[in-house]
Amino acid sequence: MTNAKRILRGEGWYLFFLLPAVCLFILAVVVPLAMGARYSFSSWDGVSPTIAYNGWDNYVKAFQDKDLWRALWNTFKYAIILTILINALSLFLALLLDSYLKFRNVFRTVFFLPSVISIVLSGFVWNYNYSQGFPKLFAYFGVDMTSPLGNPDYAMIGLIIVALWQGIGSPMIIYIAGLQGIPGELLESAKMDGATTWKSFRHITFPLLAPSLTINLLLVMTGALKVFDLVYVTTKGGPGFATEVMSTYIYRTSFDNFKAGYGMTLSMIFFLVLVIVTVAQVGIFRRREVDL
Repeated sequence: MTNAKRILRGEGWYLFFLLPAVCLFILAVVVPLAMGARYSFSSWDGVSPTIAYNGWDNYVKAFQDKDLWRALWNTFKYAIILTILINALSLFLALLLDSYLKFRNVFRTVFFLPSVISIVLSGFVWNYNYSQGFPKLFAYFGVDMTSPLGNPDYAMIGLIIVALWQGIGSPMIIYIAGLQGIPGELLESAKMDGATTWKSFRHITFPLLAPSLTINLLLVMTGALKVFDLVYVTTKGGPGFATEVMSTYIYRTSFDNFKAGYGMTLSMIFFLVLVIVTVAQVGIFRRREVDL
């Protein structure tokens, strides 16, 4: 008991300074999550002052909802493709801009700038580019082009291009920081032993970039799975159902169709999916870091 009091007295100030953050976390995360779980068992329309509970009916309906599975498929398709492309391109740029390239600091700034622009503004800009800018530009070369966002077969590709343009900046900086943390003596020794550039990258550089790869894959994947604003300002989930992702489907269900209770059910299911994906991703890549 004496030791516990001594520890509490010595660590009390740390606990005191943690208290505001803990309170904010409870108010901003725990309480809304608990309220959402409560509403998910109701048929509330989001407007009525009374709530009628219907048990597990919403969850049974959700697993039979074909639109839910289509939105979930679109979400994972978008997230997986974007995660692969962003990490591949940002790693390539990091390797290029970490070398003794002339004006490399200028190029770093240029590639990082799109990530500073708000996603909503980027959506409006690229919406104009697809509908007005690029068609007029290609018209000078005799090429007829229409906006991919209006074509169900190419709308998702158009969104991925916008997200790729805006999303490579931050992962590129993280990869550059990881590259600069690799001891130069290792690469010099490999070069003296006759290792080619590819072998040095494969057996030295890439394994030592494992922590950077883990954080980039985690950040890009979770961010892409939760995408809402880019889709909403460009396609609103259309044309048809081609770009409908979970966030826009939940929004449309809750506010456009006045099914807030069912929307909360979809939110809780999607929350569990995100938790499972995140935990699995961290476990896999952390284990990979240890193995390397």
